Amino acid sequence: MTLKTFSFSFISLVIFSGLGYWTIEYLYFPQHFLIPHFWVVYYFMAFVTLIVYLFSYFGLKKEGDHQSGILLGAIVIRLILTLAFILIYTQKIKVDSVLFMLNFFSIYLLFTTFEIYCLLRNLRHQIKK
Repeated sequence: MTLKTFSFSFISLVIFSGLGYWTIEYLYFPQHFLIPHFWVVYYFMAFVTLIVYLFSYFGLKKEGDHQSGILLGAIVIRLILTLAFILIYTQKIKVDSVLFMLNFFSIYLLFTTFEIYCLLRNLRHQIKK
C-alpha cells in the first residue's frame, strides 16, 4: 500500500466514521451516547494511528533484521500514548466510567483494526517480492 493509498483510506475512515458517531449522537441518542470532549479523544486516536502507521511504514521499507523491532516499537508507542491520554483525560474530566470505556475502546478498536489491515497489506506485498 502506497502512502497515497493509505492517505486516501485514512481520510475516508476519519470522515465516514466521524459522520457515523455524529449521526448516532445527534439523531439516535441526543446527549447520552458520547462522552464530554469526545472529538478530542477521536482526533487524538486518529493522530496516534497516523504517527504509528508512518513509523511502521518507513520501518518496513528498510530492509534488514530490524523490521520486527520497529513494529514492536510502534505498538509500544501506541500503548504509552494511549495510557497517558487515558490518565490525563480521566484526571481532568469527570465522566461515567462505563460510557468512557465504550466510547474509548470503540475508537481504539476502529483505528487499531484499520492500522493492522494497512500493515498486513504492506507485509503481503513484501512477501510476494
